[in-house]
Amino acid sequence: MSREVRKMNLKDESAFRFSLHPSAFFLLALLALSCSEMMMHRSSQDYFPLAEGSQWKYLLGNDTTYYEVLGDSSIGGRSCIVLGVDFLPEFWLKEPTEIRKFFFRTISRGGDEYTLEERYGLVYILPFVEGNYWQETFTDTVEILGTDTVFYRHKLGARIAGIENITTPAGSFRNCYRIEFADSIQEFELVHTAYTEWLAPGVGLVKRVCGTEELELAEYRIGP
Repeated sequence: MSREVRKMNLKDESAFRFSLHPSAFFLLALLALSCSEMMMHRSSQDYFPLAEGSQWKYLLGNDTTYYEVLGDSSIGGRSCIVLGVDFLPEFWLKEPTEIRKFFFRTISRGGDEYTLEERYGLVYILPFVEGNYWQETFTDTVEILGTDTVFYRHKLGARIAGIENITTPAGSFRNCYRIEFADSIQEFELVHTAYTEWLAPGVGLVKRVCGTEELELAEYRIGP
């Protein structure tokens, strides 16, 4: 086995530095400018459009799921947007820096209903930036039947894991943010759910994977 060792004297090294550094600096500046422009472009895009009349059709195995923005409403003392999911309403708050969903959970004991959670919980932090992470935890202790108590905790965390191009039956979508979620609910026992979403600019959710279940966008129309 042979190994070639190349030596460079000071004169050669100086010339090499002079010829390399200006071009390297130019390329780095150009790359930084390009990345900055791309980030600004992505931050200006709507990855969760909630315009009234928007519709999405998804395939989940052999089943079909329909999403539709039904309009405005008020719940929990705040104005919100109603998103119909298979004709059942979800309530969302969309603000410049975050998107929240209304979580409502109850249990039945002795013929009565007890509320464990009734609030707008954080789902997305805006704008999306690769590598960002957020988490919100809600806890409460609820008295039941006047004697027993239930400790309740809901923790939802998410991480923007990457930017990818995704193809579904609805077509190909570029610059989709891949967001990995960890959702845990402790009522009487701890239930943990991990899932991943891909959101496309101007379209919204194009794919979701939870365990072996895969939801894919088949058709869509963004209103009005």
